[in-house]
Amino acid sequence: MYFSNNFPTTYYDPTGSGTFTKVQDILTRIKIKDEVRERNALFSVYNVPTGLSPELVSNLLYGDVEFYWVLLMMNKVFNRYYEWPMGERDLQKYVIDTYTDPNGIHHYEVAQSSGNTRTMIRVESTVAGAAAVTNMEHERTLNDNRAEIKILDPTYLQTFVEEFTRLLKNSS
Repeated sequence: MYFSNNFPTTYYDPTGSGTFTKVQDILTRIKIKDEVRERNALFSVYNVPTGLSPELVSNLLYGDVEFYWVLLMMNKVFNRYYEWPMGERDLQKYVIDTYTDPNGIHHYEVAQSSGNTRTMIRVESTVAGAAAVTNMEHERTLNDNRAEIKILDPTYLQTFVEEFTRLLKNSS
């Protein structure tokens, strides 16, 4: 696995007994600079098909499941279970587990009146034309938005991995 071979090691005493064990320092963080993330020439937009895991998307786009972490980093996904698009079954389970009434009203919204009129604005229920959005609809919209990700052009993948590895080695 990529991370076990590249993250620096540290010594950790998990029990406080004075016996230290050498472990991978998975808390080491490398951040992609915002100016790099905004360079459109390096990226394209990809719509994740329903239910595809980061590993499967990595295999489709980069020919190897090993680069799933690049997709997660590029899209600032820290929790792959709730920040990555869920399949329909997982989404329904999440909504049922999160809300006492999945069909209850989450909020109200109206279409923006100028500019892009497809943009919805949250409003109070008393605003003329306000439409109710259920908890399920709200979570489905969030999930649909998560499905649109940025992917690093495969041409730059090896350079990205090498730079990431260099930064990890210099952090220790």
